[in-house]
Amino acid sequence: MKIVGISACTAGIAHTYMAQEALEQECKRRGIDCKIETQGGMGIDNELSQEEIDAADVVILAVAVSVEMSERFDSKRAAGRVLDVTPGDAIKKTAELIDRAESIAASSAPEAVQTKSSAARSARSASEEKTSLGAELFRYFNTGISYFLPVIIAGGMLFSFTLITGTVEDGRIIPSSQFWQNVYDLGMAGFSMMVPVLCAYIAYAIGSKAAIAPGFILGHAANTPMGESHIATGFLGALLLGFLVGYFVRWLKKFPVPEVLQPMMPTFLIPLFTTLILGLFYIYLLTVPLNAFVQFMIQVMYQLNGAGAMALGIGIGLLAAADFGGACSKAATAFTLALMAEGILGPNGVFRMCCAIPPLGMGLAAFILRNRYDAADRQLGISALFLSSAGITEGAIPFAGKDFRRTWIACAIGTSIAGAVGMLHGITSIVAFGGVVAITGVVDGKLWYVLDMLLGAGIIVLILFFTKPKLEEAKE
Repeated sequence: MKIVGISACTAGIAHTYMAQEALEQECKRRGIDCKIETQGGMGIDNELSQEEIDAADVVILAVAVSVEMSERFDSKRAAGRVLDVTPGDAIKKTAELIDRAESIAASSAPEAVQTKSSAARSARSASEEKTSLGAELFRYFNTGISYFLPVIIAGGMLFSFTLITGTVEDGRIIPSSQFWQNVYDLGMAGFSMMVPVLCAYIAYAIGSKAAIAPGFILGHAANTPMGESHIATGFLGALLLGFLVGYFVRWLKKFPVPEVLQPMMPTFLIPLFTTLILGLFYIYLLTVPLNAFVQFMIQVMYQLNGAGAMALGIGIGLLAAADFGGACSKAATAFTLALMAEGILGPNGVFRMCCAIPPLGMGLAAFILRNRYDAADRQLGISALFLSSAGITEGAIPFAGKDFRRTWIACAIGTSIAGAVGMLHGITSIVAFGGVVAITGVVDGKLWYVLDMLLGAGIIVLILFFTKPKLEEAKE
């Protein structure tokens, strides 16, 4: 039996390679020939040839973003031999996934057609279509985020460097010299690109290469005051335009044109008509309602206090811990950065603090609860503590892989409580990364940023103290 596949997470860092390792190790244990291509932040590695794909019994696509060169798998998908899962499932449910792959390989018919009646087939098809649409939209969004994150992180790091010697006044960085002013300006260039990049690569995920140019142009338009009222819709406008551009380009590519015009479609006609038609549609019909919604949300955020602020903090904390740095966390990243672009810094500050809590809590638990974690766990704890310092939530994943239920519950509770308290303490940040290394980017509540982080980690340790059995009890 032969299995091939692709692993690709939103950030293209931890989950991508952990999913690859989990799948390849489980297949090695079972004596299954396996090769997993990674499409990560550094590009495509371990690339699959068409011959390897054709020779495979099953294809596993453990992806949270759109796959490069997805047409390679068309024949396998038509034969019902493709398993679509998330990178998280590939990591946490590896054995179950390979069991499903073996079942498909042993079957002469695709899973999708093995139903008992025509009524059952119809019901299942409707359900799967609905699910797949939601999953498809979310995957396109994650693709945009995967290109968006390096831009915003680079800009945020440059802001952080500027803060080494600079100061913050009214939420704005004041560089200490011309050199640091230049560094700051480079960071601002990165920030100015984040909205166009998000729009362009959501469009690219849907409409491929022909959608990139209009995506960039209209993403820039969303971030620039336009029209008679000089309205900029920012992140929300770019998000909507990214989907509109992608689907419009996809439709235009199917539009029948004379053969003589076909070579002009991807580089001339599609970018031109997409930009013109959707650009005018945006200016004349979308700017006013989108701006009204954005202003409403801003007012709501500014007025949040007490229970409302705590509820938002709980939500931010849950998203930060929900999938240990996966798609939920990246969605929270997009939300908090969108608010930061509007001058609302609190949710971003709290989220950056929350990102560090799951790995910090698990790292501390591995060393404090020595009768519940073994020497191998303490080695994982060292890595988790290191990753926590940079706000990399994925550091908690190895613990979740060994004891998912207890780890998830402890991290979710600890992080959500810290998020609620952080909102009450008024923590704010102007950088797009977390952990203790991001302390220079914290504008308000530097001390609370650290204390609330420790509070969340302490709650994780406390919950595990009461719920996780001692090593000798676990063996019995």
